[in-house]
Amino acid sequence: MKKEIVRIKLNKIIPNKNQPRLDFYDDSIKGLAESIKQNGLLQPITVRKSGDKFELIAGERRYRACLLNGASDIEAIIMESSDDESANLALVENLQREDLNAIEQAMAMRRIMKAENLTQNELAERLGYRQSTVANKLRLLKLPEYIKKAISQGTITERHARALLNVPEDKLEDVYLTITNRKYNVSKTEEYIRELSERAKNRGVSNNLKIGINTIKQAYELCRKSGIDADMQVTEYENNVKIVIRMKK
Repeated sequence: MKKEIVRIKLNKIIPNKNQPRLDFYDDSIKGLAESIKQNGLLQPITVRKSGDKFELIAGERRYRACLLNGASDIEAIIMESSDDESANLALVENLQREDLNAIEQAMAMRRIMKAENLTQNELAERLGYRQSTVANKLRLLKLPEYIKKAISQGTITERHARALLNVPEDKLEDVYLTITNRKYNVSKTEEYIRELSERAKNRGVSNNLKIGINTIKQAYELCRKSGIDADMQVTEYENNVKIVIRMKK
């Protein structure tokens, strides 16, 4: 990829359609604008040609800050790149600066995997991540919109969200409201979800046990109706149930 540094009119620059960052906070941009006003632009933005315009690849916050300052042009690196390369560079640039929230990262990863037909392993290698890191990010996209929004807004962390992935869909909203209303940290959230899972498992065993007992009782009644002289005794203990059936010869 060839590149060169020039000054470009701001009105000639258009946003990157593959920009992975969805939220740009006004206070953050204002702070950056003030810094640029005092110290100048320390790092050029990166763009590529798009007709008679230039499409942003990296540096949208710097671009927006210069617009806020009323600048007419900006120093930029012009890079020759394809759509896929542009999307990948925008993602890597933001990831390296930790500018993206977890949902933005996951959406960008999914978009690049689809555009370039990459596996999770191939994307992880390209980004310098473990495959499990990519997999965990992508799993967040399975969560409902209200939880993804909460992650994006910082209401819950990515680790909170990963714990919520283990909650059945019909219980998810109740669990989410509980952990947010009670302001549970990640450790408490994981503990709470484990406890719910254990309770559900115990209830499942109890129900299955009832079915088993009823099945044996039905078989016992059939024996009695067929003329077999028998009796049955059921004894419940703390961890098990003992059933004894005696049939006379």
